[in-house]
Amino acid sequence: MTKSLLVLAVSSAFVCSSALAGIVTTYNLVGTTGGATSQTETRAYAGLKWSVEGGATPSLVLGAMRARISSGGNTEGANLALSINLAGGVKPASIKLGYLNGKEDFQGELGVGYNFLKATPLVGFGVNAPYANLGADWSYGNGFDPFAIIHTHGKFGKPAAASTQTCTPVSGFTGAFTDAACTNPNIL
Repeated sequence: MTKSLLVLAVSSAFVCSSALAGIVTTYNLVGTTGGATSQTETRAYAGLKWSVEGGATPSLVLGAMRARISSGGNTEGANLALSINLAGGVKPASIKLGYLNGKEDFQGELGVGYNFLKATPLVGFGVNAPYANLGADWSYGNGFDPFAIIHTHGKFGKPAAASTQTCTPVSGFTGAFTDAACTNPNIL
């Protein structure tokens, strides 16, 4: 008889636990990495600019770049640069505001500005890389003036991808938590 009661008790426990497994819900904390994040950077820089028009004497370049960089490295922003002529006396050579678009390490640049030495508006284009810029400025009546700049601005920093944790339901007693907020540990 004791054996029969023991078999009945164990059988009932299995039946109840199987029946409750479908009714009882526990939860696990699941982490995921992904999703786009972005950051904005603003940096001042200084450099030296050599151009065909300027000859062997470089101009001093003082500027600032502001860009939004996504976790995928996509970069979009602006570059404001003032060139100061060092040959024949210190005086402003040009000012240019450029639009940047590309990746965190290389961007194409298209800009507009003013050439103080020639007293004409200018349009510029180029490629911005860590510590260097190559391009050309064009102004009406003066044509193209190719240039190279060595500057102190490295590459933009790429933000890390977003990381999230979600509390997900699990059928039965196997989850690590007993509540939907994943704050009460399951001690079973």
